Amino acid sequence: MGGLPRELVMVFILLHHLAIATESVLVKKMKIARLESITNDAMTLPNRERAKLARDLVASLDGPVEVSVAEAWDTEICRRINDIESGKTELLDVDEAIARARARMRS
Repeated sequence: MGGLPRELVMVFILLHHLAIATESVLVKKMKIARLESITNDAMTLPNRERAKLARDLVASLDGPVEVSVAEAWDTEICRRINDIESGKTELLDVDEAIARARARMRS
């Protein structure tokens, strides 16, 4: 039987797996270093730009916005603003709102 001895083949297989594992660790470390660099850069932005970046990042976690849902919310927000400005809606301070909510829960 020709070929390499079994022990040598096993060594080559182990070395191959070690190389793959090492590459995986290096790639992860590079990604972490890149993320830290991006984070550090973001932290130097003015407050307004950081806030916009934060909103965009959080929004990206939710996936694409359905236009009909976004339009429905825009319509509802405008309706509520109009109700407030016209006096149709009564605004409450937080203490009064909590008191009313607790009263409803008791009844």
